[in-house]
Amino acid sequence: MEILVLGLLALSIVMIAVAAAGHRAASRAHADLDRATHFDVLTGLPSRAGLEQAISSMLNRAQGERAGALILIELSRFASINDTYGHEVGDGLLVAAADQLAHALVDGEQLFRPTGPQFAVLNPEVVDNRAAERAEQLQAALHVPFRIGNDHLQVSTAAGVAMIDRRTTGAAGLWQDATTALQHTHEPGAPKTSVFALSMRPTTGGTSAERRLREALEREEFWLLYLPVVALEDYELVGVEALLRWADPERGLVSPSQFLGMLDDSGLIVPVGDWVIEQACRQNVAWQRAFPDRELVTTINISPKQLTRPEFMDRLRDTIETTGADPARICLEITQGMVMRDIESSWGMLRGAKDAGVKLALDDFGTGSSSLGHLRHFDLDVLKIDRAFVKDVATSREDAAIAQQLVALAHALELAPVAEGVDSAEQAQTLHGLGCDFAQGYFFSPPQPVTAIDRMLTRRTVTPASQVKSIDWSGGGTGAT
Repeated sequence: MEILVLGLLALSIVMIAVAAAGHRAASRAHADLDRATHFDVLTGLPSRAGLEQAISSMLNRAQGERAGALILIELSRFASINDTYGHEVGDGLLVAAADQLAHALVDGEQLFRPTGPQFAVLNPEVVDNRAAERAEQLQAALHVPFRIGNDHLQVSTAAGVAMIDRRTTGAAGLWQDATTALQHTHEPGAPKTSVFALSMRPTTGGTSAERRLREALEREEFWLLYLPVVALEDYELVGVEALLRWADPERGLVSPSQFLGMLDDSGLIVPVGDWVIEQACRQNVAWQRAFPDRELVTTINISPKQLTRPEFMDRLRDTIETTGADPARICLEITQGMVMRDIESSWGMLRGAKDAGVKLALDDFGTGSSSLGHLRHFDLDVLKIDRAFVKDVATSREDAAIAQQLVALAHALELAPVAEGVDSAEQAQTLHGLGCDFAQGYFFSPPQPVTAIDRMLTRRTVTPASQVKSIDWSGGGTGAT
């Protein structure tokens, strides 16, 4: 009884500290809420929401007449830059690219960063063939050399253009047309600038995309990469997070941001999710047999549609049994948003998973409307510290205080704290000093194929990345106008 009282007292102290830190940041958080919705945090540019708002305003002014164009520009092979040089270098490239494009704008144009390695420019005046010409001019602004350490790279780009005219039905439709035109540039032999035409729709619309995803599953075009999870004490590899990738024979490696939404909307996330669970379990068994002295835990992300499916638990048990996986080495990762939507149903499924011996991890706790009461009742094993609190943990007293209290909360509830998005040695050292046990992020390693994880298991530890190399973006030209 005394231990229970002391535990509750410790938890109360932790929560008072969390509340105090949260109160200090509350006014700033509320003030920044609208900006966070409409502006990209990294570049400061208006985001997808801001773009849609600007398109709607432009359409209202146009009243069915021609009103310019939406130009969508994508940095090609951006994922390989992230994988080679690290997440911080990729972020630096995006900031530098935003600056180059901003200097290349002409009067009346607006610049946005809607998603990933993509930028959007709204031009209210360009028409006909001049739209493609303007897109090429903007692309030329990015075709300047930049240096990463001793390496010199030239960025390649692709652009999709959608004209704003009487056929434009709204912001969503215009965005889809520009995206379709951009996808057209990925076809073999296609030019790197494409203007949307109605003839593109039958082969690249939603129905076709869904069909391609079904074919991808049937043709085994999906594959898994594994993001290492390390112990901060000695950088020992203790786990991996399974991440889905799509190797499209026509377009190459497709970014998850371009197909995960379609998987969810179409319901294909369920069979693809089942495939991920089975493949991750089989691979964990293979590692267990090859490295019997290691206890590697594989974390698998679960979608809301999977969790609410009545047969989810039966399917999970069958997969564990048929693959021979040790359930103690399998961890299902859920978000607090998933369980908060339907507490009773979600907890029923999670209780079934725990009964099967599977571990549970909670992601993004503390970034939204969290309930400590529900957290206390869920029989969790891992509490993930969101990258929002990790990003400035080495330089911000507030973020360090919040991270420390989240770590203390995890320990008080006998959960393993895992920090996400660790991209620098300073972040890793600070988190270790705050008592955090585990971490993952590009400082240690980007997502890796099985062979690379094999080598890490052989060494036992993960050799962290060297100090992140800085970008020296040269050229500085404003591009043609």
